[in-house]
Amino acid sequence: MLDTLATWIPGQWEKVLITLLLVGVALLASHLWARYLAQGEISAEKRRIHLVWARNIIWFAATLIIVAVWASTIAGFALSVAAVAAAILVVSKELVMCVLGYLYVTLVRPYKIGDVIEFSHLHGRVVDIDMFATTLVELDRAGQRTGKVAEFPNGLLLSQPLINSSPNGTYALHAIRIPMPARLSHDLSRIEATALAAADRATADWRDDAMAHFRKASEESFIALPSGQSKVSWDFSKPEHLVLVVRVACPIGLRAKVEQSVFRDIWPTLQQVDEPN
Repeated sequence: MLDTLATWIPGQWEKVLITLLLVGVALLASHLWARYLAQGEISAEKRRIHLVWARNIIWFAATLIIVAVWASTIAGFALSVAAVAAAILVVSKELVMCVLGYLYVTLVRPYKIGDVIEFSHLHGRVVDIDMFATTLVELDRAGQRTGKVAEFPNGLLLSQPLINSSPNGTYALHAIRIPMPARLSHDLSRIEATALAAADRATADWRDDAMAHFRKASEESFIALPSGQSKVSWDFSKPEHLVLVVRVACPIGLRAKVEQSVFRDIWPTLQQVDEPN
């Protein structure tokens, strides 16, 4: 067995040992970093961010060193297999696209760990980004976890649009859509006033901080972002199905709670409006 291996890799045993040693060191470093983070008192989201980025950096550095160690061998071998490499490149187009998609995520940063994104038919919070795929914890329309985990290849980022629902950090704008029966259209002003008051009550604890947050984000990004103040509007694209849209600024993790609070606050008034004097 050893004689056969020696025939396959003549004079390369030092490089093989160095490669195995580097892989072992990378595995050990990843494991030790994960254990170190597990003992810390940081939040689970920050722990996940540190784990993913440290793991990617460790393996990227190990890969560069391994390539450097085998550089002379690779250079000589590449000339003799150029045609085979071209064929492999054509066959593995999707694999190359995934790597390019990872470079796009790393350099452009359209999203990061912890962001809530919408991509194709998927909607969820990003929990992992590796060289080939992005992993999401799926969320429903109200922002609650469904218990499902979804993945998509990074290569799709180069050809499909993506929506980041949390590009501004701690706070996000959330649109609460409440269908209104047509029979209630005789008192829209009262419904608007009630909805606005309900939104202000639901966001009273952080409204000033949210407005300051969006003001700072606008100054830093040179983009005119909404002020973060509660706003009420109507979606009348289908006149027979009016929809009240209540826009609020709230912490990303509290969107479902705020939505339920606003609806419960508005509903008694809707019942009163349904019975005009």
